[in-house]
Amino acid sequence: MPTGVILALIIIGLLVLLFGLSALLIYSYAVRVAYRFFGRPAPRPPVDRSPQHIDQSTIFGRGQNWFYSNRMNVLDWQMTAFDGIKLYAYFIPAAKKATKEVVILLHGFNDMPSVMAAYAQLHLEKRDCHILIPHLRGHGLSEGNFVGYGLFDSQDIVMWMQYLETRLGPDLRIILHGRSMGAATALMAAGSGIAPRTLEGVIADSSFDALDTLMAYLMQRKYHLRFRPFLMLVRHVTLKRFGFPIEKAAPAEVASRISVPVLLFHGTDDELVPSYMSDNIYNRIRAPKRICLVDGAAHVMGYNAAPEKYSSEIDRFRDSISDNEWQKLIGRRPSYETDDE
Repeated sequence: MPTGVILALIIIGLLVLLFGLSALLIYSYAVRVAYRFFGRPAPRPPVDRSPQHIDQSTIFGRGQNWFYSNRMNVLDWQMTAFDGIKLYAYFIPAAKKATKEVVILLHGFNDMPSVMAAYAQLHLEKRDCHILIPHLRGHGLSEGNFVGYGLFDSQDIVMWMQYLETRLGPDLRIILHGRSMGAATALMAAGSGIAPRTLEGVIADSSFDALDTLMAYLMQRKYHLRFRPFLMLVRHVTLKRFGFPIEKAAPAEVASRISVPVLLFHGTDDELVPSYMSDNIYNRIRAPKRICLVDGAAHVMGYNAAPEKYSSEIDRFRDSISDNEWQKLIGRRPSYETDDE
């Protein structure tokens, strides 16, 4: 065989080998990215314990400290999800057992469920109500090897609402209040078409509009990856490894199907989930709605940055859904738009 042919075959073989190694490295990196986004962020603890140190410089740290100081007054509930995994929740009963008002607080990605205690305090200061703080799948004491990002969690929350009805009786008045991933969960539960009629309203703090657009934004910001086919590869890996269709985790897509009032919060300095994502959700909601942008607040820090404003917005929201006049309208509901200030 001529030397030139042998040399050409060697070069072709090296190029094929190089291409194969490059493809393997890209695929391996896509797997790492998929596990970074969807893998359980922390191992499931054998027991629920207070953190050894709680930073009380924020309102959320002080809320956590209050929660663990009163841990004996908090009940632990357990439920089996639609796919067989065990889910857990904290339940804080109202002072009056006959109370029908319930607030379900939904934490974000890699949050401890107890971080929602600050919001529990906020609601309890306003009205006597039951508080439920679910441990979202893949978090806290709940089972699950991957994160649900609202797609799976929204089904869990519908089941929790049904579970509440079996424990507390019918005619409940439920408000969902979530932050970040928990906000997306609340919106997707409300727009699922299977939420019980006991759902009265949704408070969504710093929600993403669609998981795939959020992932593209974060990959560009954190990893400097603008190659869209790489995101498609991550979507393939996620579907194959976790059975998770990323494109279906999209609160904005179901926002038009929400039939209860919605209050949106977002910080203007949110670099993790940009505030325009709440704008996108807001523009698609047809039910009574309001959006509150907190100047200078980072991701999920609106309540900490402007506690009085945050509290007054919730007062206004709860007063509006307590007024049942709009329920008497047939086929439409009055506007609950942001005032010009």
